[in-house]
Amino acid sequence: LYENQQYQLDIYRAPCHSRCQGLVLLETFTTSNDDEVVDSLPPFLKVKKNVTGDPAFSMYNLSIRSDWEDSAEQFCHKLSSDDESEDENVVEVRKAQERLVHVSEENTVFDVRKSYDRNERPVSESSSVCSL
Repeated sequence: LYENQQYQLDIYRAPCHSRCQGLVLLETFTTSNDDEVVDSLPPFLKVKKNVTGDPAFSMYNLSIRSDWEDSAEQFCHKLSSDDESEDENVVEVRKAQERLVHVSEENTVFDVRKSYDRNERPVSESSSVCSL
């Protein structure tokens, strides 16, 4: 609890899949919009990216023990339509894996005021904005 706002910190350590090793996610429990949440975060936190709604960071998908590409049928595509082909699911899983790896890169920062948008093109490092 910080200034009447509840948070939960999820820290991924062994035994977890190597894709999650060292990942730290801060969950907020609020009805506030993204800008309000970012403005109310504790000043001692350095937030890299807002991953709200990104299936690559769902607790269910992070808990899958096998490689995502090997278990595309288990991967939760909650933002995908039901009529996608199996090949499309594998492509989406690969993109999710890339997003997860990209966030873990040390010098990568993103616009933390924006939630995940499936239709948005990836942001290059050169056009990234500063994190908190």
